[in-house]
Amino acid sequence: MEIDVVGRPWHLAKTLLNDAHIMYNVTVTRPTKDFFKLEPEGYYVIRQRQLSDGTLDIRIAARLLKEVSSNGLQD
Repeated sequence: MEIDVVGRPWHLAKTLLNDAHIMYNVTVTRPTKDFFKLEPEGYYVIRQRQLSDGTLDIRIAARLLKEVSSNGLQD
């Protein structure tokens, strides 16, 4: 049984995988530049693939914080 965790918050996805006793490897991806601030606990699953040994390869990324610009518009 494979669980689809793409798009889920990492803390929830991790709980689902652990409860189902599914082995996984996690890679954290980050922007190359630190211009935009990141949510410290806001990681989301952006990719999953199953390896030949049945282990899931999970890639997670942090969500960007929203900020108000000088003209008052929110990004």
